[in-house]
Amino acid sequence: MKNFFQQMVASFFGTLAAIVVLLSLGATGLVLLFILVSAEADPVLEEKTALILDLATPIRDTSPTLSLQQSLLGSQEEILPLRTVVNAIEKAAEDDRIVALLIDGRRSNQVDGYANLSEVQQALVKFKQSGKKVVAYGLNYSEVGYYLASTADTILINPMGGVEMNGLGAQPIFFTGALAKAGIGVQTLRVGSYKGAVEPYTRENLSPENRQQQQLLLNQIWQIYLTSVANNRSLTVPQLQAIASDQGLLFADIALREKLVDKVAYWDEALAELKQAGVWINDPEKVEEEEEDQEFRKISLAEYHRLQTGTGENQNQNSKIAIVYLEGSIVNGRGTWENIGGDRYGELLRTIRQDDDIKAVVLRINSPGGSASAADIIWREVELLQAQKPVIISMGNVAASGGYWIATAGEKIVAQPNTVTGSIGVFSILFNVENLGDRLGLNWDEVTTGALANVGSSIKPKTELELAIFQRSVDQVYEIFLDKVGRARNLSPTALDSVAQGRVWTGLEAQKMGLVDQLGGLQTAVNLAAAQAELGEQWQVKEYPTPRGLNSILWNNLSHSFTQTNSVVLPPFLQTNWQQLEREWAELSQFNDPQGIYARLPFSWHFLNP
Repeated sequence: MKNFFQQMVASFFGTLAAIVVLLSLGATGLVLLFILVSAEADPVLEEKTALILDLATPIRDTSPTLSLQQSLLGSQEEILPLRTVVNAIEKAAEDDRIVALLIDGRRSNQVDGYANLSEVQQALVKFKQSGKKVVAYGLNYSEVGYYLASTADTILINPMGGVEMNGLGAQPIFFTGALAKAGIGVQTLRVGSYKGAVEPYTRENLSPENRQQQQLLLNQIWQIYLTSVANNRSLTVPQLQAIASDQGLLFADIALREKLVDKVAYWDEALAELKQAGVWINDPEKVEEEEEDQEFRKISLAEYHRLQTGTGENQNQNSKIAIVYLEGSIVNGRGTWENIGGDRYGELLRTIRQDDDIKAVVLRINSPGGSASAADIIWREVELLQAQKPVIISMGNVAASGGYWIATAGEKIVAQPNTVTGSIGVFSILFNVENLGDRLGLNWDEVTTGALANVGSSIKPKTELELAIFQRSVDQVYEIFLDKVGRARNLSPTALDSVAQGRVWTGLEAQKMGLVDQLGGLQTAVNLAAAQAELGEQWQVKEYPTPRGLNSILWNNLSHSFTQTNSVVLPPFLQTNWQQLEREWAELSQFNDPQGIYARLPFSWHFLNP
C-alpha cells in the first residue's frame, strides 16, 4: 500500500511538472522541442550489410497510437507496419549493398496473427530466390518465431535454447460466475447456432457448437502451419505432428537431431555464419574508428524503409491507390484511434470518394466485428465508393462478422489461407443490476404510461414481452446481414444457410464456399486494385487514416496523464492470464451499438502458445 501511494504521488507531481513545462514553452517552443527530440539521423547503408528482422518486434497492419511521453521522448515500443516489412525485404533483395538477412530471435517473440506473418514469410522466400542468404539465430523459438525462422537457409540455436513445437491452443475465459457473485444478471439473444459471442457471460464452458468450430479452426490453421514449415525444412507433416504430439518443447540438441535447426551455436559462431554469407564483420585489428562499436554491418527493417521512402516504383501523384486500415472492434460514433468508429470512417470514406486523384481503394480489414449499426454505416459508404472506383477488400488476421459485413460491399475479397473470417450472425446482451441492488440495499420504483416505457432499463430483467421485442430486432438485423451476403456473393438461400449461422472459417475454406474471391496478402489486393482501375505502372499508394499530428497527440493524451499511475508489476506466470482478463473485460466497453445488436466474432481469438 505504501508503494502504491508513493507511485500515485510521484505520478501526480510528474504530471504537474510536465504540464508546467509544456505551458511555459508555448506553442512554438513545444513544436521546436518535439522536432529536436524526434529528429533522427538518416541511416547510412554501406556495402556488405545485413538486413535485420527482429522477431521481438510486433508486426501489425498500422503503427500504434503514441502517448504524449512517447511522442516527445521517442520511448514507444517499436511496432512495424506490415507493408513496411514486406516492402523493405523485397527491395533489399534487389539492393547490392544488402548481402544477407538475419532473422534475430535472441529476444522473446511476439505475434499478432499468422495471416500477417504468412505475407512476411512469402517476402523472405523471394529474398532467398534472389540468391542471397537468410540466416536465423535464436535462443528460444516460439512457434510463431519458428514459423518465420523456418524459411532461413541456416537456422542456428543457442546451446541453452529450445524450440516450441506443440500445436495451437486457446483458453477462453468465462465471466458468468463472477457476474453472478457481483449481482449482475445477463439475458442474451442471438441468431446462429455457432454465434457463441454471448457464452462468456452465460456459460461456464464452451457450447458443443462453439467448441466444434474453434477446434476445426485451430486444426486448419495448424495444418497450414505444418505444411509451410515442412516445405521449408524438407520434412513431412506427419514428422512435425509426431514431434508436436510426443515432445512439444525441444532442447537445442534435440531440435538439431529432429532437423528443426541446422547448428547449435553461440552468437560469435552466428557471426561467422554471417561472414560466410558476405557480411562485414568487425576485425579489431583493422576496424575504423566509426565502426568500433559495431559487431557487424547491419540495418534494421525500419531504418532501411526510411532510406527507401519516396523511391517507390510508382510515383504518379495524380493516380493514387488508397489503403484504408480498419483495425480493431467496430463501435458506434467516432470511436478512438484503437477501434473503428462508424461515423469517423464514414466521413473518411466520403472524403476518399470525392478525391479525384484516388483511382482505386483497398480496404484492409483486421477486425472481429462489433456494432451492427456502425458496420452498416461503413458498408453504405463502401457501396457508394465502389460505385465510383474499384474497392478491393484485403483481409488480415481476422475479418469476421461486422468485418465481413463491411467486406460484402467491395468488388473483390482477398484473404490469406489462415485468415479468420465468416461469423455471419448477430447477438444482443442485456445486463441488469437487480440482484446487485438487493445486495446494496437499493430500490427502484417506476411511473410509466405503458408496459414498455422502460424497456431499455437495466434495473431488472426483461419480461417475456420485452425479450420478444429484442429478439425481433436481432432476427431482422440477421436477415439484413444475410441479404447483403447473398446478393454480394451470389449465394442461394441453401448455400447461404450452410455458410452462415455464425460459423467461423479460415480464408482457405471461405474461398471454397464462395465467401472469398482470391487468396493472397495486402500487396495482392493492391495489385488487383491497380489492375481493376487500369492504372498500368504509374500510381502511388496513400494510406489512411493519416498519422496523427502533434496537436492531436498532445490534447488527446494530456487528460489521460492525470489518471495514469505506474502499473503493479506481476510475476511472469501471472502476466498472461491478467492481460487476458483485462483484454476481455475491456472489450465490453466497446459494446455501444444504439440497438444493442452486434455482429462480432463468437470468441476472442488469441493463441495460447504464440
